[in-house]
Amino acid sequence: MKAILIIIVLIQFIDSNAQVSPYEDMDLYSSGMKYLDSAKYNEAIEYFTEAIRLNPGNTIYFYQRGNAYFKMEKYDLATSNFSHCFEVLPDEAEYPFLMGICFEKLGDFNKALNNYSKAIQIYSLDGKYFKSRANLYYKMQDYLNAIEDYNQVLKLNPKDGSSYYYRGVAKYKLNDKENACSDWNSALLNSFTKASEYIDKLCLKK
Repeated sequence: MKAILIIIVLIQFIDSNAQVSPYEDMDLYSSGMKYLDSAKYNEAIEYFTEAIRLNPGNTIYFYQRGNAYFKMEKYDLATSNFSHCFEVLPDEAEYPFLMGICFEKLGDFNKALNNYSKAIQIYSLDGKYFKSRANLYYKMQDYLNAIEDYNQVLKLNPKDGSSYYYRGVAKYKLNDKENACSDWNSALLNSFTKASEYIDKLCLKK
């Protein structure tokens, strides 16, 4: 009887050591981050994917795998990972913002605008969300909406020289030369030196 008991204990010991460590997914994630930081994106993705297999409930693994895909310019796969994070955490504005960047890279401007708008709706105190949408409106030659968003950026950060500059160009495109020149001068005062080209060519010298 005693021998049988010893055998049972040994079997349980061997079986317990054969089981996956409860921290194995974290170890895989840590290795993935090292590869990500070293720009070895394929290796990073392999480790993040295995971490996800072991613990699919941890959104940080999806987030970092999305980052790796983004670095590889595989924006569709990056979007898929960020989208999963947003489904799990719908109150996090960063995920639709990142999806917006991906869609913009893919040339799907409508989806990009929609996601930038979601980010703004969730958290309207981060100027980068307004600025990304403003820049996209500008790219689409929708100057009125671009100006509105640059207005919001500058409310949040009155020293954003590039926003003064592009708001100025948008105003100039809408035949508002006087206010365009004012914005370009503000851009120059806030260290956006590119504005000097427009000031020299189009604005009255004081």
